[in-house]
Amino acid sequence: MTTPPRRVSVPASVLAGLCGAVVGLLTFATAAALWRAGHGQVAAVLAETMFLTALALVAAIALLAQPARQRRARVPVGRPLPRTWWPPADDPLPTLAVCLGAPVAAGAIAAALLFR
Repeated sequence: MTTPPRRVSVPASVLAGLCGAVVGLLTFATAAALWRAGHGQVAAVLAETMFLTALALVAAIALLAQPARQRRARVPVGRPLPRTWWPPADDPLPTLAVCLGAPVAAGAIAAALLFR
């Protein structure tokens, strides 16, 4: 009798980091291929565009992941926020966005600096 193989669970932040690294390497490889083909300007524009896209998406996810009542809060200065308005301590979305966006931004910046 054989036992079925056990499934391995990968944390979401590690998976997002790996996906970000793959996308960052693909960005770098695409910019390198364009630069090698003689399209240096296109390679630089691609790298800068990917960098700005990664930054914009990480910022948008971090801002929009907040609860709507916290974004629209009109609390006078000097008063504490009600405890129910506090963001959850275990909100994974901004962390996942950073884990995915940081390697993409690193690959794009490396390509932009190298293929100018």
